[in-house]
Amino acid sequence: MTNSIRCAKCGACTVVCPVYKASGGLESYSARGRNHLATVPEFARPTPAYEDIFSKCLLCGACTRACPRGIDVNRETIRARSGFSRFYGRHGFQKYLARQALRHPEILGAAGRLGRTAGRLTRRLPPDSGLRLRLAMFEPPAAEVPAAPAPVSRPIPQAAALTWFPGCAAEYLFPEIASACRDLLAGHGFDLVVPEGLGCCGLAHHAAGDGATALALARRNIEILERRPGPILISCASCFAHLRHYRDLLADDPLWQERAAAVGDRLEEMMQFLDGLAATAAPEHIGAAAKRPLRVFYHDPCHLRHEVAIAREPRRLLQRAAGVDLVELPGGPQCCGQGGLFHIGAPELAALIRDDLAAKVLALQPDIVTSTCSGCLMQWKTALTAAGSPVKVMHLAELLRLIAAVGTVDGA
Repeated sequence: MTNSIRCAKCGACTVVCPVYKASGGLESYSARGRNHLATVPEFARPTPAYEDIFSKCLLCGACTRACPRGIDVNRETIRARSGFSRFYGRHGFQKYLARQALRHPEILGAAGRLGRTAGRLTRRLPPDSGLRLRLAMFEPPAAEVPAAPAPVSRPIPQAAALTWFPGCAAEYLFPEIASACRDLLAGHGFDLVVPEGLGCCGLAHHAAGDGATALALARRNIEILERRPGPILISCASCFAHLRHYRDLLADDPLWQERAAAVGDRLEEMMQFLDGLAATAAPEHIGAAAKRPLRVFYHDPCHLRHEVAIAREPRRLLQRAAGVDLVELPGGPQCCGQGGLFHIGAPELAALIRDDLAAKVLALQPDIVTSTCSGCLMQWKTALTAAGSPVKVMHLAELLRLIAAVGTVDGA
């Protein structure tokens, strides 16, 4: 039975779809519209227009979660993309280059070093400079944010070593995330070990319909991760969600699926792991009270919110911090519009989604925006630069380390 027949055409997907709303209600950009187009004979052989329509999806999962008939819209969208040309959709070549960079760490590392060097120049550029907006994701933290002191070096027993999958961003683009994660876990007596040979999780390739590359990356990471016992910590929300899908990606190969399942059963999302540690310890606040509460907005990555249901744990970690006032959107969490490489392929729609969310959050007057998804963090840095806002953006691990080390960042 096709999705077109299964689809009740109730419109539940349109209510929650960020792209549908940003496009002004263009039906072809909704899950309901794509379900219909997938059965139209004229589109049996994908045309550029057909490919572009199917590229206009964030794969955020909101429609799948809302669908009363349980249609897995993400899976069907990715299946359609698997038959597309390599450079499908608008800005297809740029997306292809980004996927190549993710596949080859040496390229990504060079891009990160260049981006960080250029990012130091952003504050010298005019506020309305297009170049400043492009480099916003690499802009260093504001000078008034104190750097956390380095933890005291001490030997850690081998039994306390935890396998860590840092993801491409922390490994190559934003080393400050990596150092914050290491410091946080060191404070609990753990050492984070990154096994040699890990690569990109493969989410971008899978989302683009490049199944062959996604499977190759999955097998490579499984081979590396299964060499070490114990929990596998993951600090990037998108990586965590995708590694959980390895067993589904390898469903046609029973042996590899079994290996993927064994690795998948050991995965631990870092904030959920830290929340579990805090729950077993004596109740106490981290940090010291500030002159006034630090207003923090936690942005829910779509992969965690819709697929994994990890939303309470990051908030509990912040609520345990003295002097932190956690602010929330009255209408609930929203997608930021980054969507892996969606912001490259559909920059206008991504900007509309981004700026709509940023305006609502800035109305809450936060001092800091935090999240655990590297893509969301890059999108937020761009959003606040575009809005001319001085609000700081940092990974939740960075914020928690900062609070634990220096009390809190003064909200005054």
